[in-house]
Amino acid sequence: MCDDAKTISPRPVIPWMMKLEDQIVPDRQLGAAYQDTRIDHEIKLNVNCNPSPARLTRIMITLGEVNNKVTDIVKLFDDNHVDMIRLNVSHEDNTWHRQTIKNIRKAIEQIQSQVAGVPFYPPAIVLDLKGPEIRTGIYNNDSSNRIIAGCTTFVEGDDVKLLSDKQTHDGSNSFWTSYRDLPRLSRVGDRIILDRGAVCLKVNQKGNEFVNCTVMKSGVVANKKIVQPIDTPLNLPQISKQDDNDIDLALELECDFLIASHTRSWKSISTIKERIKKISPRPICVLAKISTCQGIEAFNDILKVADGIVIDRESLQIEVRMEKLFLAQKSIIAKCNRVGKPVVVTYRVSSDGQMKFELDLVANAVLEGADSIFLATGSLDTKETLRLIENVDVVCREAECARWQRQIFQELSYKASIPLDPTHAMAIAAVELSMKLNASAIIVTTTTGRSAILLSIYRPRCPIIAITRYGIASRWLRIYFAIHPLHYQCPPNPNWNEDIEARIRRGMNYLRQSRFVDVGDAIVIVGSWHRGDGFTNSIRVLYFSSSPISNNITDFEQTW
Repeated sequence: MCDDAKTISPRPVIPWMMKLEDQIVPDRQLGAAYQDTRIDHEIKLNVNCNPSPARLTRIMITLGEVNNKVTDIVKLFDDNHVDMIRLNVSHEDNTWHRQTIKNIRKAIEQIQSQVAGVPFYPPAIVLDLKGPEIRTGIYNNDSSNRIIAGCTTFVEGDDVKLLSDKQTHDGSNSFWTSYRDLPRLSRVGDRIILDRGAVCLKVNQKGNEFVNCTVMKSGVVANKKIVQPIDTPLNLPQISKQDDNDIDLALELECDFLIASHTRSWKSISTIKERIKKISPRPICVLAKISTCQGIEAFNDILKVADGIVIDRESLQIEVRMEKLFLAQKSIIAKCNRVGKPVVVTYRVSSDGQMKFELDLVANAVLEGADSIFLATGSLDTKETLRLIENVDVVCREAECARWQRQIFQELSYKASIPLDPTHAMAIAAVELSMKLNASAIIVTTTTGRSAILLSIYRPRCPIIAITRYGIASRWLRIYFAIHPLHYQCPPNPNWNEDIEARIRRGMNYLRQSRFVDVGDAIVIVGSWHRGDGFTNSIRVLYFSSSPISNNITDFEQTW
């Protein structure tokens, strides 16, 4: 608890005059959040303050061969720590992905049957498309001992040949790449990166079907790894034939998000969305993964058509160089915050369980305004994944409390164009009210999720409990900052007021069971005043009661 007496205050008496014990409201960096200047804000930050119990930044993880069993997934879903599950179609076949999604849904059913009375809300499923990428071929054994089945060693100073017409190497110093135009487009002096920086090559000669390179950085590269021509202007298709098949798979398996890898143009996103509309009426949110300089240059146009953005830090640091990576990340996040679209920042973990990043990088992403943190945990076992999630969870909660709230809210609300539509205006008012009251939560009843998204845009300091009857809407909301979506399945009550109160009780129960609130904490309630209003038009304040709230477990989500 903080020692600064100015940053703590007596707990308020609730309106119905319930007598409360004399307690102290936890600071959670409250003394720093609303300072007038940045330097005063930073001076007031206190390392002894406890973080908020509710994490606002969302977490996405990857499932791989070592953590995709039903028992593993049950452990990963414990305590609702995981918001999104990513599957990478580049690494496994369709049979594996079908089985993994089947395992996810079996795990959900198992959790719901074992913990009756405790709410569990399934995470969203994300399918990461292969995208228009270039990969190495297959290395075969040879007598040089440099190449063994599955990988090859590159030694600095050696010459290697990149072929465009074969899938196997032609001798120990050559290998195949999947891009036939590489010899035509490459120029002497161009750099080519293998396996996200494991090996660096420099072009010294080219022919009709090959490119000769000198190894500039030693390393080991396995089969079918990423090839990144850094200085070569590429002319890749918007989406590949494999992407078409994977989009079909995503629709078949009812995935919630698609990640368009290696997005270089807005046309890629538009092509994917058109493909989805032709196949099925079921919508899928399409996220653009920015991993190249071409993607950064075309970012403004990409942002207009994408439903969200994924920042591929590991690929970008190769393209823009390490010293420029933070600039690219700051700019991308700020642009997403300005237009209210979710932005996800990726962090990779090595196969031995060692993080390829420091946790303070996660804190920086939270402070910059990231909605979600994406952890590439496909190579980690369940125990290592859980440990990583726990560490990231704590860092996110600390960083969220350390944000300069006054500046964030003023800048975001100042740019809102007047006149606003009523729902948008109500969202701004509700977030400001929650800050003035130091509320512990905002509860919003919503149909499509738009009201909850508008609340998220203005970055409140407390969780947004979004209650909707649409399961797909609740899973889409898992990507947005601060939103804890609840899928409410009770049939509508003909009495509108009773129906609204029942949904609010569902939100109150979630807050109680998650231990996000204490007795006497202010809760801001946002919703429609009458049935058929068509937009959010009411705000009220409740104070959390010590009396138990009646709970009907039939409103839990029982099926996918």
